Amino acid sequence: MSSYSRANATFKNYAISLGILVGILLVMSFVVSSRSGEHIPTVEFRPDVEVLRDAADYPVTAPSEDLPEGWIPTSSTLDTTGPVEWSLGFATPQDSHARLIQSDGDPDSLVSRSVQDAEPVGTVMVGDQEWEHLDSQDWGALVLRGEDRTLIIAGSTSVDEFAVLAESLETLPLRETEDSDESSAEESESDVNPDEDTDADPDA
Repeated sequence: MSSYSRANATFKNYAISLGILVGILLVMSFVVSSRSGEHIPTVEFRPDVEVLRDAADYPVTAPSEDLPEGWIPTSSTLDTTGPVEWSLGFATPQDSHARLIQSDGDPDSLVSRSVQDAEPVGTVMVGDQEWEHLDSQDWGALVLRGEDRTLIIAGSTSVDEFAVLAESLETLPLRETEDSDESSAEESESDVNPDEDTDADPDA
């Protein structure tokens, strides 16, 4: 074989290899671009918290501003027509899903329709509160039963992420309590600063 033929064959092989490499790089670039372009819809749930506080006869519990980065609120559903119930869904940092459910309806009924086929497996301490832990192959939940309402954190993520969400929760006072505090403050101010000077000398 002549040196020309050998060089031509070498160049041809090189071109084929380069073409394959470029094709692989293009596929990888497309995959990365597609993933980076994913958009998770978010919702602003704070307005629902305020509506819930107006409607509920119990102190409302909601995630605080200290919820770690990566927790993306994706849904907020509020029902005030019967038992006041709120469901707040999240995409989690572990690329899974969890939701916070809060209601003053029948606890057993609420738990039954919120935890799917998860069964009780023990308890989990979060701060100074002991939550019931339910688990199954693809679903789990933490449940906290109070005198006035039930809290449930449920979803397909790990119990560790459930605990992170539970730890971020803060309970807000009833509206009536806030109004009473404001009224008391106004009355106290009125007592300290009366409209008329009661110490004034009437003969002056």
